[in-house]
Amino acid sequence: MDKKTFVKMIVVLGIAGLAVAGPAAYAIANEGAGAEHKRFGEHKDLFKDLNLTPEQKAKVEAQREAQKGLRQPVQEQLKAKMQALHEALSKPAVDRAVLKGLIAEINALKGQLFSQRIDGVLALKETLTPEQFAKVQAKFAEQHQKHGGWKKDKD
Repeated sequence: MDKKTFVKMIVVLGIAGLAVAGPAAYAIANEGAGAEHKRFGEHKDLFKDLNLTPEQKAKVEAQREAQKGLRQPVQEQLKAKMQALHEALSKPAVDRAVLKGLIAEINALKGQLFSQRIDGVLALKETLTPEQFAKVQAKFAEQHQKHGGWKKDKD
């Protein structure tokens, strides 16, 4: 086999590998999201140590359900846009305008999720006493550090 043929084969295999790796990476990313949901069960334990009143328990549960109802459709839209982005990137001819539009939509959806998360934190803060909320913050920070989240820059 001559050198040109060998290089062409390597390039073709590399492109094929990238075409396969994109959806695989997307699947792995979604699998990681499932792991976050498993960790959410740990957050329920947070509330056991807070001695919540029955009224606070009801409010927290209602807030959690409301947040879930708002979050789910946005997450589904985000998943669809991410899939569209991966499909657009897999095509032989890439249209940068289409990619930019998809990226803008993805960023807008991520912004919505972030805003919803902040709204949930603020609602929780209104429901709990300052002492209870401080305990929740400390426990979240501990769990995020344990799972590798919220790493601070080490200068």
